[in-house]
Amino acid sequence: MQVTAGRKLFGGHGRKRLPADVHAELIAGLYTPLPSLMLGWGSSVLIGAVVSLRTGSAWLTAVSVTLALVAAARLWLVLAYRRAPIGPHSTVQTVRRWETLWVAGAWSFAALLGLLCLAASLAVDDPVVHLLADAATIGYTAGATARNAGRPPVAIVQIVLTLVPIALGALLHGGAAYQIFAVVTLLYLAAAVELAVTLGRRSLRHLLEQREKSALARSLADQNMRFEAALSNMSHGLCMFDRRGRLVVSNTRLCEIYRLPPGTFRPGMTVREMLARSIGAGNHPGRDAAEMTAFFEGRLAGGAPSSSTMAIAGDRTILLSQWPIADGGAVVLFEDVTERERAVARAEWLATHDELTGLPNRALFGRTLDEVVARAGRRRFAVLFLDLDRFKYINDTLGHAAGDLLLKEVATRLASCVGADDVVSRLGGDEFLVLLRSVSDADGVAEVARAILAAVAAPIVVLDQECRISVSIGGAFYPTDGHDAETLARNADAAMYLAKEEGRGCFRLFSPVIERRSFERLVLETGLRGALERNELVLHYQPKRRIATGDISGIEALVRWRHPALGLVSPARFVPLAEETGLIVPIGRWVLATACAQAVAWQNQGLAPLRVAVNLSPRQFADESLLADIEAALAQSGLRPDLLELEITETVVVENFERTLPLLTALRERGVHLAIDDFGTGYSSMALVKQFPVDTIKIDSSFIRDVLDNPDDAAIAEAILALGKALDVAIVAEGVETEAQEAFLRARGCDQIQGYLFSRPLPADEIAAFVASYELSRLKALTATAVGPSRPRATPAVRRPKRAHPA
Repeated sequence: MQVTAGRKLFGGHGRKRLPADVHAELIAGLYTPLPSLMLGWGSSVLIGAVVSLRTGSAWLTAVSVTLALVAAARLWLVLAYRRAPIGPHSTVQTVRRWETLWVAGAWSFAALLGLLCLAASLAVDDPVVHLLADAATIGYTAGATARNAGRPPVAIVQIVLTLVPIALGALLHGGAAYQIFAVVTLLYLAAAVELAVTLGRRSLRHLLEQREKSALARSLADQNMRFEAALSNMSHGLCMFDRRGRLVVSNTRLCEIYRLPPGTFRPGMTVREMLARSIGAGNHPGRDAAEMTAFFEGRLAGGAPSSSTMAIAGDRTILLSQWPIADGGAVVLFEDVTERERAVARAEWLATHDELTGLPNRALFGRTLDEVVARAGRRRFAVLFLDLDRFKYINDTLGHAAGDLLLKEVATRLASCVGADDVVSRLGGDEFLVLLRSVSDADGVAEVARAILAAVAAPIVVLDQECRISVSIGGAFYPTDGHDAETLARNADAAMYLAKEEGRGCFRLFSPVIERRSFERLVLETGLRGALERNELVLHYQPKRRIATGDISGIEALVRWRHPALGLVSPARFVPLAEETGLIVPIGRWVLATACAQAVAWQNQGLAPLRVAVNLSPRQFADESLLADIEAALAQSGLRPDLLELEITETVVVENFERTLPLLTALRERGVHLAIDDFGTGYSSMALVKQFPVDTIKIDSSFIRDVLDNPDDAAIAEAILALGKALDVAIVAEGVETEAQEAFLRARGCDQIQGYLFSRPLPADEIAAFVASYELSRLKALTATAVGPSRPRATPAVRRPKRAHPA
């Protein structure tokens, strides 16, 4: 820690910073010694009293009394300081506080002394009074200058506060003698200021020199201790020889390396004697002692840095490194590098291979591909880019150990699908690259791709769990799809993305269409980064309806992007991009705030309170500021927490159990409703889901679409409905488009539906009219039911908007 001081007052320019301990010592000097302080204050107070008594002036008496009170306060301050003095380890705040208190007292006392002299000069025409007051003040000033020189600004202000009033009083009193006295006083002031600055420089220089000497002494002591500690604890053996080739110093590690008792090598020994001890211990079987001695003595005499290795007993290798000393002799380091040599070989392998699977890594694959391109000429070959589908979910659900085993098995299967001249490489994570040197046409590549798809799709048992995954594959040909390794890999990657978009678990070759789509993807990503600022994002809202009563149970906020060039962009195109780039976090924050504000706006328009649902993406749910964002959206909009529903996928719920449960609990405690979205598409277990404080489970639309025709979808839907009853949570079916689907769900106890059967997503300004129209139709239907003949209740007919872009 450091404090600021006026550098000009110490002979520099601008401002510099004093070390905190120096600053503390300078301030400590202000408070000592006490006897001289008391004598100075006492004499000044005494002179003030004498002047007051001699003149009888009420004004002078008041000044003298105030002076005495300030002196008493300063005495109390000094005594308080002596009970808790500052030192080198005092905090900056403590030092500044004591400095401020001292300055306040010193300047107040000096100002009162100056005022006493000025008042005496103007109030009475008594030379004795003038002499007493001025002499006492000038004497005090001299002492204050010396005492406060460590802080020149403090001393200079005191000099000015005491001497300027004396000079002013003499000038105003009149008379040649007094005017001369005024001039002399001002000259004394200048001299005192110069003295204060000079003393300040000397004080500071002295303290800094003492500080430097102390630091140097400590540094030398520390260096000696570190040197001893380094010799004793360094991992290398060390010995130092003088110009005569005799040992000066060595450490215990040297004996340990050669497996000799500690103290085997002693100062004064020659190289010959040291080698004799090592040879006697059996470290150099079959080596000639004279030859070894001549070798080492020649190296010591060579006077140049050098290094060499020595094989010793036990299949060990010792590295010897020698550095000459300026005045003769040398320092030699000994290191057992046996394990290092083994590690180097291992490191060289790891630098070019994936440790988990043993496959070539990105670096080796890139070099290999560069070499193949350089030698290919016009000969065609292919590059495949592979990405495992939904591997992350298996890895997160079953654990990283299971994920590693899965990757190893996939690597083995991939290697079995290609030829001996082909190369399978793991890029990292769940991505692989394959170089097909043995294939030159699309049919051959397709055949390999089909083999890979089948091999990966076969069940894989890891940790007693049967797992099924798929792989998306993209392919590119040299030279039609790229003339260099980077372009080939990039275009194969683009083809792989198309395979994922078209349903995963399939193969696509690169084409101009894919290139165009890849470019469009780049355009979308670039535009998405500024979409929020340009107000291109809007929210549409899709109502939900209770099956039993027919009333509107809530509304879901769905984000839309109105691109200035591309028009309305499907969420399926830009939401995954936002998730990949991290833009989903600010977009999600905006959706939260906008949806909450809109829900309150509808209430202000006269609509009954509607619970608004907002989707949270996996990236957004993992963001540390999520809870704060939700609280901010509720606070700024004024929406009741129970009118906000947050939808998260089941995979997000179970990915990080330890973090997810406390966060969901905190949201539930605030009154926010929670829903699991797209239920049935992830890997959650029923036992785990029931531990989470959710209010609603939403059946994914993929199970509702064919629920009437596909027994598997029907069974899944029925199982989820049964789960909802068991957990006592509401069940919402998404994607309901026909009355037959609603009838199926009603018969099995589904609570709510959402889909085009009821309403497509609507702009915010159409919701009020939709709700009013629907409630009117519903009221008419209920009235007709009440007054007409008894017949089964049906959902009131509502004009549904024309089907548009799916939610």
